Amino acid sequence: TLLNPLTARAWTACGTDAYGNQANCEYQIIDGTLTIRGTNGIGNIGSWSSNEENAAPWRGKGVNNIVIEDTIKDLGSQGFYYITSQNPIEIPSSVTSIHSSAFDGVIASQIIIPDSVTSIEGGAFYHSFNLQSLVVPDSVETIGNNAFNEVHTENLDIFINDHVVLGSAVFDKDGSIRNIYCSGNINVCKQNVGENMADKVIATTSKKINGMTYILDSNGKIIATSGKRANKRIYTVEEASLVAGKKNKLMIKYK
Repeated sequence: TLLNPLTARAWTACGTDAYGNQANCEYQIIDGTLTIRGTNGIGNIGSWSSNEENAAPWRGKGVNNIVIEDTIKDLGSQGFYYITSQNPIEIPSSVTSIHSSAFDGVIASQIIIPDSVTSIEGGAFYHSFNLQSLVVPDSVETIGNNAFNEVHTENLDIFINDHVVLGSAVFDKDGSIRNIYCSGNINVCKQNVGENMADKVIATTSKKINGMTYILDSNGKIIATSGKRANKRIYTVEEASLVAGKKNKLMIKYK
């Protein structure tokens, strides 16, 4: 089979990051889509800088979508600073922790966090742009300081559970958080988010079916979904019971 020379591109090594450490990954950009995969069995994309001199090697190369393969284990920091993804960014299940500044400055409306993630470190989504809705899976036990501070969007909905331990200033009281949807004990959630943000907490329930998390309001209406099956059109009986009914029964928050 002959490959089209215009679309077949070689993989490029990520090289040495901004701090002189080897980034164990390689990348390619085809038709504006940046795809990153891990190498050497380590799979870290390196830690980069917000300034152009020490920025990630794919910055400034016309990226408009981001694909992270499941050989990546460590997302590093500032690798996606001012990088746009028009499609949802799916964090692979090979990632167990979203490190500090991992998505600092990224421009994306949806980021899907898998159940493999147990911690979100401080500043993980700091200074990100256009993020509209983020479902934190029940697997997450801790969210660090300032994780969602200075998110540049007018209306950001966060979905959390009542057992996640929050650091200080996780949510910017003067920022863009519109609602904090809580699965579990709403009073515990209000206590966890702090007095300044308690009035934004709304009670919800969550249900996970076949790798798909459905967030439902008090009337059983789906208000958000998260998972790789978000765009599926074939449902199990249990899934079909959730999405059946009137047209407005299913409302996906992500745009």
